[in-house]
Amino acid sequence: MPNEALTELARELPDCVELVELPTPFPVGPVNCWLLAERPITVIDPGMYIPESIRIFEDFLDRAGVAVAEIDQVVLTHGHPDHFGLSGWIAERSAATFFCGRGEEGKILDRGWNEDHARTVVSDLGIPEEILLAIPVGLEMIRAMVRRPGQDRLELLNDGDSREAGGRSFDVHVTPGHAQGHVSLSSGDLLLSGDHLLPLITPNPAIELDEDSELGRRRSLVEYLTTLDRFAALAPETVLPGHGPAFRDVPRLVRSMRDHHRRRADHIHGIVSRHGPASVYQLSRVMFPDLDGMNVMLGLSEVVGHLDLLLEEGAVVCSKDHPNLWAAA
Repeated sequence: MPNEALTELARELPDCVELVELPTPFPVGPVNCWLLAERPITVIDPGMYIPESIRIFEDFLDRAGVAVAEIDQVVLTHGHPDHFGLSGWIAERSAATFFCGRGEEGKILDRGWNEDHARTVVSDLGIPEEILLAIPVGLEMIRAMVRRPGQDRLELLNDGDSREAGGRSFDVHVTPGHAQGHVSLSSGDLLLSGDHLLPLITPNPAIELDEDSELGRRRSLVEYLTTLDRFAALAPETVLPGHGPAFRDVPRLVRSMRDHHRRRADHIHGIVSRHGPASVYQLSRVMFPDLDGMNVMLGLSEVVGHLDLLLEEGAVVCSKDHPNLWAAA
């Protein structure tokens, strides 16, 4: 994480919400789990199914005077394991309804994807075989830290919906970028932003499959940047994110993120100019030489996201080879 925040941090939380940080095994650190304790009692992003997280979550509810069985609903901002892994555990102990964006249903329910299509997309990135063999092992380790709520308990949200939570009415914002169906909730001067807006780091533009796209995948970072002005226009007084402290001044954060992505795109353009034609994997090893394990995928998504920006600007070209080779235009 950077030494300085990307925007102004909030000094205190609104009276209507309570926070507990739940541990994760990932470099991003703990995930923020938010509780709106008025009816309907609502939990946002209940962390992962690991013993320490369960213990901390139970102690948190006890201090808040809320029993697990009293939880009315759980909002899952997106289908990444650190945000929804405890869902099934809550479902077993309550009658709660679980909400997520329509585009996240497959991740949360662990529906399989077209393996041939996935193999083609991965091949286009140029990932070596030894790394590909390690990916299923890593995924199985993560699956062991997830309990799913079940399809009969899951309700899907669309952009523009509204929902009651914690005694307030919230507008639903479904915006792609970090995740295809990422949900943020706004109510007056309050915004629950999940991982879409973060105060200390820029959200990773995750690689997501899309069989209808010419690239075989979504252009996650391009999509993400198109959403930012919407949130700047909301101008909430307080933003409660998925990681890091609460913050203020969304317009300033948006400017910081646009500047960051411009600098990174220019840096990657320089790498392409020096090392291209090259695959995404080769470029990522120049950009992030020290990444290992599953973190290699985070580096790949950062590079491919900025290559998409450069491609849209006409600054790079992409071959149809397998793997795709990128070069300066």
